Amino acid sequence: MTTLTFKKTVTVLVATGFTVALAACGNKAETPKKSTVAQDTATITLDFENDKKIDATKTIKINKSQTLLDALKDNFKIEEKGGFITSIDGKAQDQAANQYWLFDINGKIAEKGAADIHLKKGDTVAFYLGSF
Repeated sequence: MTTLTFKKTVTVLVATGFTVALAACGNKAETPKKSTVAQDTATITLDFENDKKIDATKTIKINKSQTLLDALKDNFKIEEKGGFITSIDGKAQDQAANQYWLFDINGKIAEKGAADIHLKKGDTVAFYLGSF
């Protein structure tokens, strides 16, 4: 091997070595991280006896496309007729006594039915038996 060929070979080997070394020191492929985005929640309270005492409270996960009625069906045993809630977890309204399931959102009486309301993060919904 001549001196010139030897120098070219050494130069190629050194250049290859540097390339490999630099590649090894480069950024590693980023591994996907678990989502740390907290899912939005709302709180549902139930007053079964209309005595202003909370009988049940549940914090539920919500999403923007979900209605209040959908969220209730996902988290409670619900019966409804024509969009009106007639029973929650086995406690039915009593038409003879003029007691119907009503609800407030964030302390204000709802102006729409549960099928037409989309919950927002932090909403509190209080269901109670009341008369019209």
